[in-house]
Amino acid sequence: MALPPDATPFKKRYPTLEQNEVLNATASAVLVSALAGTGKTTTLAIKAADLLRQQRASRILMLAYSEAGLAAIAQRLEKFVPAIPRQVRIMTVEQLCAGVLQEQGDTLVRVTEPLQRHLLIHQAHGALVADPEPSDAPEARDFLARDLDVQAFMAFEALAKQRLLQRDIGASQMGALDYCRDNALDYGQYLLLQKYERLRRGLNNEPLFYAPGDCTYEVATQLAALEFGDTFAPLQDRFDAVLFDELQDLDEAAMCVLRQLVQGGNGLFVGAGDFNQHILPGAFSVFGNSLSRIRQELPVDTQVVSIGTTYRFGKAICDGLNPLFGVQFAPHYATKPAWFERRSYDDDEDCARQLLAIHDAVRDRPSQPPGGEAPPPCLNVVLRSPHDSVLLEWVFAHEGVHYACKGMKRFYQRREIALVLALMGAMQGCSDGVRLTQGILSSAIEGLLRHVRRTSQPDEDVLANGAFDMQALAKDSPAETDTRVVAAELIGKQALLRRFLVRASFNPEAPVASPALEQLLDLPPDACADAGLLCAHPLLLQFFAQAPISPDAQRRCTDSLHALARICTGLSVNEFLGRLAMMVNASIAQHRQAEPPTLQLLTVERCKGHEYDDVAVPLVERGRFPRSVARHDAYRERNMLYVAMTRARKRLWLLEGRQRPVSPGPV
Repeated sequence: MALPPDATPFKKRYPTLEQNEVLNATASAVLVSALAGTGKTTTLAIKAADLLRQQRASRILMLAYSEAGLAAIAQRLEKFVPAIPRQVRIMTVEQLCAGVLQEQGDTLVRVTEPLQRHLLIHQAHGALVADPEPSDAPEARDFLARDLDVQAFMAFEALAKQRLLQRDIGASQMGALDYCRDNALDYGQYLLLQKYERLRRGLNNEPLFYAPGDCTYEVATQLAALEFGDTFAPLQDRFDAVLFDELQDLDEAAMCVLRQLVQGGNGLFVGAGDFNQHILPGAFSVFGNSLSRIRQELPVDTQVVSIGTTYRFGKAICDGLNPLFGVQFAPHYATKPAWFERRSYDDDEDCARQLLAIHDAVRDRPSQPPGGEAPPPCLNVVLRSPHDSVLLEWVFAHEGVHYACKGMKRFYQRREIALVLALMGAMQGCSDGVRLTQGILSSAIEGLLRHVRRTSQPDEDVLANGAFDMQALAKDSPAETDTRVVAAELIGKQALLRRFLVRASFNPEAPVASPALEQLLDLPPDACADAGLLCAHPLLLQFFAQAPISPDAQRRCTDSLHALARICTGLSVNEFLGRLAMMVNASIAQHRQAEPPTLQLLTVERCKGHEYDDVAVPLVERGRFPRSVARHDAYRERNMLYVAMTRARKRLWLLEGRQRPVSPGPV
């Protein structure tokens, strides 16, 4: 397969007629519904530059939902003004709310480390268990009888705060138990959240710390408590204009902040979003009606402008995307070269072979750099699920392809897989000459501690007095705070590694951390005859099934084990780990030589907000990508595929399962 050489780059001309409609709008509020690559962020940047130069605005607020969104705004704005002036403030909603809280006198103590969050959640759970007046609801008893699922609680907490659950319960005039039952919510998780929040706020009802998202939640809670017609001074008459990007990712808490900015005398409002790009839980686009939902919060005379003319890709890609997603892309440059190819595969191995062929064609394509040396062409492969990369990485590495991973670690560095690799290396049937790297062992220890974690014991008197014991966060063992140091002690020491995996500690008197792992490591040497069968061993499956992790996390572990078994079935543990060592060493050598990759594996979340010349989206089939999900998540799954496919600038390949294709659409 030969690809044509790149044409001379097209110089972007701003603005288009659609962008001009936004820039020349006279309404006090403008809502921009834009497709991918149509220049919505650039439109906001041009508007900011115009406000500075022509209207002498001195206070412009430019908001985005994510850090990546902030970087995009800054990059676009610098094209139109020499340097970002002091009159322009660029920040996320969370950063804006943090500033509001600081102005109110709050001391913002941040808790961002996952380990600290886990320990605090364990403290809250312990306080809930010890509550002298426990709930007698059967849901509460069932919840307390189960092991604590930290990941599930964190997901519940995030959605509860994003959607202002407590406000909705109050407005419903139902009790919390009845509300949870009517809305299929876990009442036990709700009780834990209430306990967690009471401890976080302490006896004086002043937050002891803020985790990510808490600042927005705190300000939104204050706004929700206002009486009709009341003003909120911290966001009143602060700005001459508010320009808001990534509207598609707004949740209810952020919507409260948006409403106050628009109604608080802050001048012109221009908001932009691609409502096909919502992929975050909790945002309104999950139901496909976010545009109308946001419209409700804006003035009656709000002008709505749609932008479908894209700078990013040419006609061939537009024609491929439009029927698939039911959208109306139009190329800004009618003659811009573009390539869209739809391929079918029979199984994952066939898909991997086709990706190799595409990679070779991209790598060997004649290039015409505008001047100087250009990096080698790179094929960007966007995956729905990280476990899909295991087979692809194995195939690419053994074909000598230098690949990189973005948004996910290489498969052998992921905690659950690294733990399995460490268990293989510690078994009696494995040669003591097999050496796992420090990085793999460090990830393995993280995985072990996650599944059998022993937490520091808080001061029960502190908890009984209604506050978290923040001092307990500093009492963790070295194994829990620096896994790389522990890993360095274990390299090449098979017997010591075996003992550590059994007890999750160097202390030989420590209790057994997992009986299942102890039994697994006691298996006779012939258990190592087939590494693939070992991945499916009942003791290993039992270990992950009994771990205090969420059902989704257990599913991901199971998927990872299946993917790992696929590449090592028929190989002994020694042979598999030997091949893996060669693969890892080759990667390390390429990294040390600063050799640029010619293939990049990305998650959908990581590639959002970016664009690439050559993009392949493989393993697309109904039920897999997009996944089969409940109705309320179906739109989000469709958007995942939309985000993946709209990253391409020049060439796009869609690889669909022959038996369950998504074409011709709409998805």
